[in-house]
Amino acid sequence: MKRDVVVLLTRAPYGRVHVPEGMRAARGVAAGFDHHDVTVVFTEDGAYAARSDVDRDALNLPGHVADLRDQDGEMIVDAAAMAEREIAHDEIAHDVSVRSGGDVTTLIREADCTLDF
Repeated sequence: MKRDVVVLLTRAPYGRVHVPEGMRAARGVAAGFDHHDVTVVFTEDGAYAARSDVDRDALNLPGHVADLRDQDGEMIVDAAAMAEREIAHDEIAHDVSVRSGGDVTTLIREADCTLDF
């Protein structure tokens, strides 16, 4: 049965495995047997990972991002988390959409499953 799955990336991108492992999980869930609808949400300190100047190669993300996109997955960043961390909209990578905190809350509330990294 196909489900809506939200993968929350809540940790800073460097010095930890949470962001790449979260993206790997998102990729796997999206490509699984049921092809679940997956949305990756960069929130809390994970908002730093949505910036365009993040070294995705160092984090082993290019393949994860490409596979997620191939499965119609989406990546969004929490505007409230950006504001708290003084991250400007023009700092966000071109393939990440900015959504309001309320939109993110609704997305999480309505998801069938959430995974937190």
